[in-house]
Amino acid sequence: MVELIQTIFSDKYREITIPILRNILENGLKLINLLKSDFNLLDQELTFLCPENRQKWRVLFKSKRGLLGGKKKFPFPLVRKVSVTTPFSLADLTSQCINMLPEGGFELLYKNLQEDIPYILAVEFDIKNPRFIDNLVYRKVQRDVPHKFKRYWMQAQLRFVDVLDKMFSNIRFEDLNFDVRVHTHEEIRTSIPKDFEREVEIIVKWMGETDRGKKSRLSREHLKLLRRRRGGGIRREKSVLNLLQELQDIFLPKTFRSFIKVKQDFYYHDCLRGADYYAAPFPTWPKFMTVITRTSLNLKKPAAKGYLDFDYQDFKRKVEELFKRFF
Repeated sequence: MVELIQTIFSDKYREITIPILRNILENGLKLINLLKSDFNLLDQELTFLCPENRQKWRVLFKSKRGLLGGKKKFPFPLVRKVSVTTPFSLADLTSQCINMLPEGGFELLYKNLQEDIPYILAVEFDIKNPRFIDNLVYRKVQRDVPHKFKRYWMQAQLRFVDVLDKMFSNIRFEDLNFDVRVHTHEEIRTSIPKDFEREVEIIVKWMGETDRGKKSRLSREHLKLLRRRRGGGIRREKSVLNLLQELQDIFLPKTFRSFIKVKQDFYYHDCLRGADYYAAPFPTWPKFMTVITRTSLNLKKPAAKGYLDFDYQDFKRKVEELFKRFF
């Protein structure tokens, strides 16, 4: 437990992160001060958009009486997106109220803003440090193997909650990514018949062989395997390539998702093929899938806990069923 606390709150992360937080605070104060002179500010919120590595300031404001026409420049070179909406109808007034400036930043046009109506100005800025979120949030994935599922526990914890609470009145971390490596190698390895591996190996060798005699011997060996798996006949319902395609389809995100359940404070977002492939005898399907889960944190809820269950038994049955229809 002591080691965990030291990891979360180590001085290394503090030295890197606190100066960036100060710059973000200064950015927000500059935005708010520019608005204060012409508008009544009602509320503000800072959200860190985790996948995009951006800060998003949302300011709720009303126009002051007698404010007609005019415009104001907001010289922020790192601005990537600006919007103006109304909180009740959610009407988007961005095209009527915002001009993006070629030198960076934006202009807010006053003529389409009405008195005594609240508006939300949302401004997104890039965060230069690509490791900022990693330095500010502790993340951990731990594997467990219950009876029916392979379970992957996930934990997220904000570092420096005391600092964040002092610097910002309202702050959120939105869509924090967790990459969970769900291993499938063992289920594939134990489901593939040896004859199938040998048949694929012969096909690969045959395709690359240039010697006529060796190619002929490989053809005869392949014919023997075909007769053996079809009870003495050479006619078969499916080719090896058909079966390989069906195996590949199991790893499509929309199919693989059926074996995954995400619980508690996390939710499923996407899944991708892993980079390490199982060779039988050439790279065919991944040894693992990267499942992307997400959670959100704030100062009232600075920690999240959840788990991902992989139904490896059902996954293994699906693979075995393909081979049962093949042999």
